[in-house]
Amino acid sequence: MTDKGLFGSCCKELKDAVTVPTTSMFRLERNGVFYLTVGHAETPQGNGWLDQAVIFCPFCGKQLQTREEIKRAKNSN
Repeated sequence: MTDKGLFGSCCKELKDAVTVPTTSMFRLERNGVFYLTVGHAETPQGNGWLDQAVIFCPFCGKQLQTREEIKRAKNSN
C-alpha cells in the first residue's frame, strides 16, 4: 500500500483514531484495505454499515492507498 507503514503512522490524529477500537470507525480488512465507516442504518435483518475505503488521511491529507491498490486487493480474494 502507498502508506508504506502502518495506517496511522502519518499523523497523531489518525494514530489515535485507529488505536481506540471501541470507538473507532476505522478498520483494516484482511486483504490490507483500510476503511472508514461513513453510515449506519437499522434494518429488519439487523444493523447495516456503509464503509468507504480511505484513500487520503482525513486529518493530514497524506495518501494512504490508491484506487488501483484497493481494486487489486479486492480482486485477490
